[in-house]
Amino acid sequence: MKKTSEKQDLSYQRHSFWATVLLILSIGILLISYTIQTNSFIKNQCHKELSASTERIIKDLESYFYTDRVSLRTLSRIIAETDNINSETMKRYLAIYDVSDLISNVAILTPENTSIQLYGETMDTSNILDFETEAQHGEHISGLQSQLTDSETMVIRSFVPIVKNNKTVGVLYAEIIPATVSHTWKPNIYNGTCDFCVINRTTGNFLLTSGERNIKNLSDFQSQELAEKLRNGETGFEEIQRDDEKLFISYMPMEIENWEILVVVKKEVVFANVQEIQNSMILFLGGAGILLLVYLMWMLYANACSIENAEKIANIDMLTGLQNRNCYENYCKQIKNQVENLACIYIDANGLHEINNTKGHLAGDQMLRYIADTLKVQFGENTVYRIGGDEFVVFQENSNITQIETTLQNIHSEIERNAYHISAGHCIGTKNSNLKQIIKTAEINMYEAKRRYYEKMGKQIRNKPKEEHS
Repeated sequence: MKKTSEKQDLSYQRHSFWATVLLILSIGILLISYTIQTNSFIKNQCHKELSASTERIIKDLESYFYTDRVSLRTLSRIIAETDNINSETMKRYLAIYDVSDLISNVAILTPENTSIQLYGETMDTSNILDFETEAQHGEHISGLQSQLTDSETMVIRSFVPIVKNNKTVGVLYAEIIPATVSHTWKPNIYNGTCDFCVINRTTGNFLLTSGERNIKNLSDFQSQELAEKLRNGETGFEEIQRDDEKLFISYMPMEIENWEILVVVKKEVVFANVQEIQNSMILFLGGAGILLLVYLMWMLYANACSIENAEKIANIDMLTGLQNRNCYENYCKQIKNQVENLACIYIDANGLHEINNTKGHLAGDQMLRYIADTLKVQFGENTVYRIGGDEFVVFQENSNITQIETTLQNIHSEIERNAYHISAGHCIGTKNSNLKQIIKTAEINMYEAKRRYYEKMGKQIRNKPKEEHS
């Protein structure tokens, strides 16, 4: 019954340990899942913020072009009221146009394919601008076109027809140099640290770009999949790796002509506002992970100690510190019939009952502990077993009769010096014997020695040999 209870205790301890490990792992998984979900939420919020920022850039650019178009419309109506677009009065009207850092020039394209410049100079446009083509498009914004004074410099022109008596008599236009815009105008998002590109989806040309970029057309794009999305006027968000930097890209179509805008921001810039939250979460997760790991290590250690103690309790006789009957039976199962030259010594403490009755059980316990200590010293503690109240069994491998009898004489002498007595019997196994036989023989020899002891003392032996030993 006791053996079953000890096994149940060990089983309970092991199950409790693994339940605790499972609980800790579950908490760890929940923490990691929570962190991943929170990071995903933060990331989505940053994506939304980037998309909203992209929309703000579009509104700023579109507002600028619309404002410029309103100014051009007003000026075109004033010019239409003049008698002659080549008159000095008309040229003075051109001079009042508000040329800013972004607008580099304002001019009128005439039916003769000449251009009347801001300060009255007339230039030939036949190789660059065609009056019929631009007039047919009405109000519009061009793609990249060559500057009249420098064919290598590209400009974007905003055209507004000059209509008089339902007839287009000229086309007023304002020029923007993209390179100037890229250097002087910064989007009012992320403290101006983002890059942007405005792309003409029809031609694939990059109209406006910030920073120094060698890419001039979508055909030069590294990602043709992204280039195709931009050509199709899609709205989206992507993450890319460039060298050692992680970049976030937001793109969406503009209402101006057939344009698409693409905004590029470094990851650390996008996450700047939530970096503190992320750092706190990383610290929290790291701290929680360390605590869980420390607790798990402590649990491993405590459980190992607990199991070791439980196994010790299950296998060690608490009174004498010897191995108990559990260990004895396990040893017998391991040895089986490999008993050649295996010596079994069966020992019984004489007079234990009398000491318990006359001096008390503490005195009897003291006797048993003394006998056990003596046996441990003489035979070694790993070979001695207490299998009953006053019964001990010793196994000695590769021993002979002389060695055993000499050891037993030393034990008798040591024990008798303390006024205690034992009876011992022994047997050495042969090829033809089995473990059960040598234990039984050793026990019978012990009872014979016990009989002689009690006969010498003039007393009757209390215990008789068992019929059979398990």
